[in-house]
Amino acid sequence: MPGMLQASEQTAMRIIAFDRFKPGVTMKTIEPYLPEEVSNVWRLWKAGIVRENYARADEPGVVIVFELPSVEEARRYIDDFPLSKAGLLEWTLVPLQAPLPIETLMAPTVDVAEPYDRTARPAARR
Repeated sequence: MPGMLQASEQTAMRIIAFDRFKPGVTMKTIEPYLPEEVSNVWRLWKAGIVRENYARADEPGVVIVFELPSVEEARRYIDDFPLSKAGLLEWTLVPLQAPLPIETLMAPTVDVAEPYDRTARPAARR
């Protein structure tokens, strides 16, 4: 789209975007839009703008991970999606940034040796 930046043109951040159907919208309502919606997201993935795309397991909808300079930039892409243009979805956007190296927050006495995963496992049934 004219005026939209490619992810590589500025420092990018990851932005998680997830949608919800607006009240009264069903899968049957969105079905006619799906071929165009899916091909649009696929093109953005091929362009490096969408990094990940998932179907929600808890309810109908998707989760898209963008790599862009800002939430506003992600919003412009989302507003251009066919289902958004049709007014069928509500979107939530969550910007992410790289965390501090966690090790810098630890005292020298903290045990960071392997095994790293020490999560308790349920006892095996006999």
